[in-house]
Amino acid sequence: MTKRTTPQAAYETEKLTFAAYLIATNRAELIGARPIGRGKAVTFLLSKSPSNEDVTSFFNGAGTVSAIRFAESINSLKSVAYEVQRCQG
Repeated sequence: MTKRTTPQAAYETEKLTFAAYLIATNRAELIGARPIGRGKAVTFLLSKSPSNEDVTSFFNGAGTVSAIRFAESINSLKSVAYEVQRCQG
């Protein structure tokens, strides 16, 4: 039996929309996801930590990204979250 290991992330976030923003703007790549406790929450593991500018621009609404890329990132992350939850339990 093979033991599963969680990839080492540079940044972790539970915020799906922020993770999608970082991925859609090529600021980070998704390297994995893991469940949080026994609930439905998931933490997304990303390859890079966001800069202060990335955080500020996203949370104050000044960040820009292609709507299509953002929607695709959200859909991909939702699929990943669903699979993590399904495998958990």
